Amino acid sequence: MIDEQPTLATERLRLRAYRADDAARIQTLAGERDVAEMTSTIPHPYPDGAAERWIIQQAQSWQQGTAVTFAVTLRNKDEIIGAVGLHNGERNEAEIGYWIGIPYQGKGYCTEAVEALIGFGIAELGITRFFARHLKRNPASGAVLRNAGLRKIGKDNIVWRDGISMEAIECYELLIQDEAPSDD
Repeated sequence: MIDEQPTLATERLRLRAYRADDAARIQTLAGERDVAEMTSTIPHPYPDGAAERWIIQQAQSWQQGTAVTFAVTLRNKDEIIGAVGLHNGERNEAEIGYWIGIPYQGKGYCTEAVEALIGFGIAELGITRFFARHLKRNPASGAVLRNAGLRKIGKDNIVWRDGISMEAIECYELLIQDEAPSDD
């Protein structure tokens, strides 16, 4: 594990570690009903103090090697537009998670960030299987995953936020195959 969380750059984005001064922006963007309702973990309304605690938790998860979450910013402007992360599973597996603020959706930023995240996961963390799931009622999230190279592997239902109702989800994965040895 690398001691300090690195910064990743793409053509249009910069992915970096969260800082304490990002809390208000996280609360504003992630707390939008249309963003929060498409995730199983983001609260709505987003309570005061929750973003600060979440930022601390992300740094701890990086240090413990259990997850990495990057603040997604525009490359030419250090203002958060979303988040993308990997949560370690078993045996070189990781779950991909992400959200992008409403004003930045539909511009390909999320796919670009997920692709950079996958590259980092392969090169730096040795991840060989990526998996993700999204609510069936959020087809844009499925498009992000397909555009980033994941394939749909099935459907399921999960118990939703209220602990009672069920939500239909779609499941995706990307398997990284080792290159076959050459016969040369």
